[in-house]
Amino acid sequence: MIEISRVHDAFELDAFLTLHAHSSAYLRSELRRATGAFFVARDQGRIVAAATQAPSGMVLLQAPQCAGAVATAVLNDSARRLAGFFGPLVQVRSALRDMGLGQVGLLKDTAEDLFALALADLRVPAILAQEQVRCRVAVESDFEHLVAWRYAFRQATLNDAPGEKTMLTSGADIAALLPAGSLFILEGEQALACCSFNARLPRMVQIGNVWTPPALRGHGYARAVVAGALAIARDAGVVEAVLATGRSNAAAQAAYRAIGFNVVGDYATVTLAPWTTRGVL
Repeated sequence: MIEISRVHDAFELDAFLTLHAHSSAYLRSELRRATGAFFVARDQGRIVAAATQAPSGMVLLQAPQCAGAVATAVLNDSARRLAGFFGPLVQVRSALRDMGLGQVGLLKDTAEDLFALALADLRVPAILAQEQVRCRVAVESDFEHLVAWRYAFRQATLNDAPGEKTMLTSGADIAALLPAGSLFILEGEQALACCSFNARLPRMVQIGNVWTPPALRGHGYARAVVAGALAIARDAGVVEAVLATGRSNAAAQAAYRAIGFNVVGDYATVTLAPWTTRGVL
């Protein structure tokens, strides 16, 4: 019989998540940050599914079964609005169906490939290896520039509406990442591209929020900033990286394969319009 409950043993939960390491980096990072409660499904006492809600309102899933049940338990315990779901593709689809959200308005609904790379196999692009550009950890003086880029990124990639709310959210994103040293800038004579680690573990990082302004695209800056950030992580003892990108995003797919990433699974990002869950959850 399946039982749903809040979990208090972080070591037991991390052991389960480690069995699905590539698709659980974000969950494992949130477990270490202790930003919210985790709920699990147990079959004869053994964890078979887990979920939590990030401060952004996104529900993070590692639920090969019972996706809707663990997601519902998380939301029933949380005061945060449901913003959407991150997780393996089938699990996200299952949660939407089981929770009666299959027909609601979605701001974003992507089928993504999940990529992984052993950092010993990282291939550094020529423009970075030949020092035509350099990658560095972002610092406080980069704040305003990065907020402007995040504002553009959120509109183009997450379908956020332009305006004060998205600008405030962008500022909060950057303010959270800067102190952790999880933001990276590629620069030559000017800033060219950026990326971040949206999950950070002792031996693994997850790349996210890769952005090159439209006027600067086509020069390999995206792959260079990702490679540069991963080289910095490798020097700090990280041994593996993961990321997810849309199956239809041919440019991003080519960029990540060029520096050594290979597909290891699937993923999905679903964001819900603010009004869609009223009366549903």
